[in-house]
Amino acid sequence: MLSRFFSTSQPVHYLVGILLLGPFSLLAIWLLKGNWEWGYLIVCLILPLALLLVQFIILKNELTEQNSYGLFAYTMLTLTVLAIGFDWKFTLCLLLLLLAMRRLLSLKTGTATIRKIFDGAFWISIAALVMPAMSIFMMVVFTSVFLFDRTKWRHWAVPFVAMICVTVLAFTLETLLESPIISRVFLENEYALTGMLQQWQSNQMAAWIMAVLAAIGFVVYIIKLVDIQQRVRPRFSVLTVWGICALALALGFNSDYLLLLVPVLAIFQVRAVEHVRHKGFREFIFLMPAFLLVLALFMRY
Repeated sequence: MLSRFFSTSQPVHYLVGILLLGPFSLLAIWLLKGNWEWGYLIVCLILPLALLLVQFIILKNELTEQNSYGLFAYTMLTLTVLAIGFDWKFTLCLLLLLLAMRRLLSLKTGTATIRKIFDGAFWISIAALVMPAMSIFMMVVFTSVFLFDRTKWRHWAVPFVAMICVTVLAFTLETLLESPIISRVFLENEYALTGMLQQWQSNQMAAWIMAVLAAIGFVVYIIKLVDIQQRVRPRFSVLTVWGICALALALGFNSDYLLLLVPVLAIFQVRAVEHVRHKGFREFIFLMPAFLLVLALFMRY
């Protein structure tokens, strides 16, 4: 079975994921789009880095057991989103947000708290300059502060300091380059509601399934909150808020925002695989990301 191949963590698993999200994704996007853009090259360079960062976050924070299920789920779900449609800016924002997630989840150690909060808010603020709607993820920063260390008032002030620093840098660059950077945040067309809830498209069937599965996962997490170990509960709460933000953007603004939901959805899917005892049902859940990829490719034709 395929799940047995990924039941351990070996270098070959990383190699498979990097090849699929690197050279293979570049070729697949080129063929699916029917034309060449330099943005495709940015995508195939960033996605393997994001894969390694996701796996690092999973292992460092003990979000799953010592296996490569997360690599498989993340790779398949990412390819699914790319098959539905994408913009290279989303992959850049994904990498920035993952850098923020890494720092925010590390608040669990209780060391260098101010620096980690600043770094998390800093990366998210930069992502908001690329795509202003990303500012919603500041909710994740304040959620992390509340869950990990809410007793000191300065911890609540640090995110605002990070945002001010990024604003000053962006204003300086905009003045020097005479190109809209910080001013883009205030453009109305950056917040046009054209998401999944506004218009139904048959080729987005896989996207809707991903959204529904994510919503079910968040509800199950909330119901099962008391059953999760106390030491890892805050980390999954941060991931849940993260996923809710990404899901809200996809439903309200653009289905391409589902790319930001992929890391959280992959982690929750792996947790389900690890806790289901029925062998057949467990294999079905494990293969669900691959089924979604096939569906996304099928609905394009």
